[in-house]
Amino acid sequence: MKIVVAKHSGFCVGVKHAVDTALSLGDSGVFVLGEIVHNPVVNAELEKRGVKTVDSVDCLKDGSTVIFRSHGVGEKIYRECERRGIKIVDCTCGFVKRTQKIVKEQFELGKQVVIIGKRAHPEVEGLLGWCDDSAVVLESFDDFPSEICHKKLAVVAQTTFSVEKFKKIIKNIKKVCEKTVDIFETICYTTEERQNEVDYLSKNLEAIIVIGGLNSSNTEKLYEIAKANCENVFRLSIANEFDYNYLKKFKSVGIVSGASTPNTQTREVLKFMGNTEVKAASTMEDVVAKIENE
Repeated sequence: MKIVVAKHSGFCVGVKHAVDTALSLGDSGVFVLGEIVHNPVVNAELEKRGVKTVDSVDCLKDGSTVIFRSHGVGEKIYRECERRGIKIVDCTCGFVKRTQKIVKEQFELGKQVVIIGKRAHPEVEGLLGWCDDSAVVLESFDDFPSEICHKKLAVVAQTTFSVEKFKKIIKNIKKVCEKTVDIFETICYTTEERQNEVDYLSKNLEAIIVIGGLNSSNTEKLYEIAKANCENVFRLSIANEFDYNYLKKFKSVGIVSGASTPNTQTREVLKFMGNTEVKAASTMEDVVAKIENE
């Protein structure tokens, strides 16, 4: 069997910075506002290190220290922390900060901000906090309210949103809107790279394993893309929850992981696959060349 590990796997830069920072501050009474990443293994490790998760700044005592995760938070939370003397360790992803800035600027220019993404996702909740919660949030074009067609729109995307879905929604918005629609392509380039890679691998391999937290938005997108191309797609949140003997019938298996999935989990999956007497033929950059030469 040939086992292919996607080149773009594991923590993205923003998540790695947030996790590394949280780990370095462990055992010092530090809190993180919301899960540092949507990954149960990582969050359990941080809990062991003494980094406690809180759902709101209301849970914090004045003068304490809080980590803002890579998803970012709304503007009012910064002000609240400053008012109460709460020290901020800001790990907001650079791509998210850029989107926050765009949302704030366009809102102040009087435009109707439209955010393409999941309303319940923490990044989107944070973005809403930069325009007084006035933005329209779309997960699909079906959610588009006709009453804003006559307004000047400024459209951004959740940084981990599906590139393909974003393009489709934009195309439809332009068809129905009467005035200017300013489009800001805010999807993180690493998100696009991962989505393109899983699209390619799932079209060329017999089975795909997607590793990542079940509540991870970016991992869910990878799973959806793979599932659209390949009948045999398996999603794992932890390595030991799957019977790897089932994979023996496949000649080629791809392994992809979300931006909130540590490389240690991919190594654990490979270890379990090794225990089934399956041998890895190639990984990373070698895979595309090997597939294209076959």
